[in-house]
Amino acid sequence: MKILYLCTFYHRAMIFRDSMNYLMKLGHEVKAFNAVSYNTKIDDKYKNIMDELVIHQECFTKWDRFLYHLKQRKIFNKLVSSYQVENFDIIHSHTLFNGGYVAYLVKKHFGVPYVVSVRNTDINVFLRLPIFVNIANRIVKDASGVLFLSGSYKEKFLNKYVKSDLRKDIENKSVVISNGLESFWLSNKSQPKRLSDKKSVNLLYVGNIDKNKNITTSIQAIKILIEKGYKVKFTIVGQATDKNILNNIKKEEFVEVIDFLTKEELIKVFRANDIFIMPSIFETFGRVYAESMTQGLPVIYTKGQGFDGIFEDGIVGYGVPSKDAKYISDCIIKILEDYTNISERCIDECEKFDWNYIAESLSRFYFKSLNSQDDQ
Repeated sequence: MKILYLCTFYHRAMIFRDSMNYLMKLGHEVKAFNAVSYNTKIDDKYKNIMDELVIHQECFTKWDRFLYHLKQRKIFNKLVSSYQVENFDIIHSHTLFNGGYVAYLVKKHFGVPYVVSVRNTDINVFLRLPIFVNIANRIVKDASGVLFLSGSYKEKFLNKYVKSDLRKDIENKSVVISNGLESFWLSNKSQPKRLSDKKSVNLLYVGNIDKNKNITTSIQAIKILIEKGYKVKFTIVGQATDKNILNNIKKEEFVEVIDFLTKEELIKVFRANDIFIMPSIFETFGRVYAESMTQGLPVIYTKGQGFDGIFEDGIVGYGVPSKDAKYISDCIIKILEDYTNISERCIDECEKFDWNYIAESLSRFYFKSLNSQDDQ
């Protein structure tokens, strides 16, 4: 099967290339079209994936985001001038809005079927504006398949944004397939962890230091634990995109901030800690939760966001309301009380994020979507 990926952030995330590589192992031919704004810079760590399998095109200005249809038309025009789109069997737009409408136009003009992924920005940015609800319904109605990274996003999208007369049809062609992990993490799984003292815990966060990652609420939860007699150390690994948040968290005696680390360095930090905590306000998936699991760390994730719904509460950790510090502290205590069992399940369940398994699920999804297209 010839598959075309439509992306707008291929150049700053490994997940698309990982997916392509494993699909190609299954015999598919996969290319990518990466549509970005003019003067977009590519970080050195991603330059090795900008090869013959991807066309990286500067298509629009930063101001075009205020003119949705104009921006999508510009991407469409660049796409059809870069590829003979009619030679592909299926197009996969990795966002509903920044690409999904382009895929809709390709089908309209060239008859190529498409599937779309629904992500964090689709639900938590675009769909907050009523004008985009109608556009979303038009895109998913004509799509041959709709992919969600978690059941929570699927439920929210179907029940809140899809028109009632379309809901059954959209649900029938929807699937939930999570992202996978780099093979490095599954090849270097740790042994399950044990705690020598359940009143002492090392918490870890890895990611950008910004408002969305909600580190300040994690700190509030830690203060509640300290008031209850727990000894807590909180290690934060990441680069600050919000200097005010960074300056505030550095004031806390129990906090240690570490700048960017390679994955080889980072794995040692995972193993030196006990629980991973990231109650993000919004999250499409949160691959770092799965990375933590490979090292036996139970996880605190956000209820109703990307990672939520993959596991039941208490299996590998707990989903929490992002702004409820007391709830978060209570869940940390629950983890500590059943720590060994949860850590063991993290090691076992992380295999769910093996790209070999996920690529097979994606392949079945594409074939099913094409078959449903033939039936129409």
